[in-house]
Amino acid sequence: MSRKVAFYTFGCKVNQYETEKLKYLAIKEGWDVVSFNDEPDLFFINSCAVTHVAERKARRLINYIKKHYKNAKIALAGCYPEKIKLSPEELKVDFLLDNKQKWEFFGGNEDSVFLISEDRARAILKIQDGCNQFCSYCIVPYLRGRERSKSLDYVIKEVKELVARGHKEIVLTGIRLGAYGHDLGDKNALVKLLTKIFEIEGLYKVRLSSLEPMDITEELISIASHPKLCKHWHIPLQSGSDEILKKMNRKYDTKYFSYIVDKLRERVPNIAIATDIIVGYPEETDEHFEETLEFAKKIKFMKIHVFPFSPRPFTPAGKLAPLSPKIIEERKRKLLNLSNLLWEEYVSSFLGKELEVMVEEKENDVFRGTTDNYIKVEFKGPFYLKEGDYVKVILEDIDKEKSKVYAKLVKDELKIG
Repeated sequence: MSRKVAFYTFGCKVNQYETEKLKYLAIKEGWDVVSFNDEPDLFFINSCAVTHVAERKARRLINYIKKHYKNAKIALAGCYPEKIKLSPEELKVDFLLDNKQKWEFFGGNEDSVFLISEDRARAILKIQDGCNQFCSYCIVPYLRGRERSKSLDYVIKEVKELVARGHKEIVLTGIRLGAYGHDLGDKNALVKLLTKIFEIEGLYKVRLSSLEPMDITEELISIASHPKLCKHWHIPLQSGSDEILKKMNRKYDTKYFSYIVDKLRERVPNIAIATDIIVGYPEETDEHFEETLEFAKKIKFMKIHVFPFSPRPFTPAGKLAPLSPKIIEERKRKLLNLSNLLWEEYVSSFLGKELEVMVEEKENDVFRGTTDNYIKVEFKGPFYLKEGDYVKVILEDIDKEKSKVYAKLVKDELKIG
């Protein structure tokens, strides 16, 4: 009788990528990969420990499984087990697996198989792991270790394999993506890799997950306008106050951040710049927060991902006296309101304009997808459109309450990729 396993992933794109590989390893070992509804013998949770919220969600899921699936076993894997010193019994699970053990559990290692992604629209591909940065608030270097990169040739083989399986868009990701190749002695490795990827026939788009400001070089900016590179760059700011950036051990200031954004917009005028900002860092005053608000307005981000400060063990900031939850919540609300306004302003500038969109979902004759510059749109189309197709649409309207963008299919060019 076959064994059934269901996977659940918390956290970043790196975790999503690793889960897809783990599924294939499990299949090779004789497991059937199923959904929660199919009475699995094992629940495999690939966890995150970047914030206490991510840990709490994992514990809630464990409790849910224990309540509703009496006979199933639970494996808690990834960054959460990497951090904690508790036993499996204390967490009510059967297996605790760190980031090395989770591969060994299914009889292999990360390089045992090429990625086979279930997402037919796009595939996430991890090319780098680890971080040497040690920002004062961040636990990731303690969980993921030192920076290490896949070889260029290996990445190219993975991309070609994914393209051969029908993927037209690849999302390159890593714990510190912009440091790709640094450990191999090449500070310009990411540009070289992208240049090689652009040459692969059948690949329509490449998307970059997140790039630290200090890793964005003049050489990288110089290829930002390549037609195969998506015009959406996620660049974490974390704070708009130079004083707080220094306390966070971030290796740039707001002047440098402005410089790289200006250079990118010179190269790609309509580029979407998204960011992460932490609110409530222990030493953040009202004045520091106002500096952050004003800087975000100046940069005109397309989207701001707001993260309330989460004290993490092992980190310098985790030992500091926290701000009150009320202050943090108020600052979070203000930044989210600003993010919504900036998103509306950015999207409104494209109303009436023609954009490419990749089809991601279908519900009757309604299709949903994402544009090159990361605008999520909804439009009506013919029955034969499928997940992974590229089409052209004209943006027509915004539903601000639902953060939805409605578009109209361009009839004379239904399918372009």
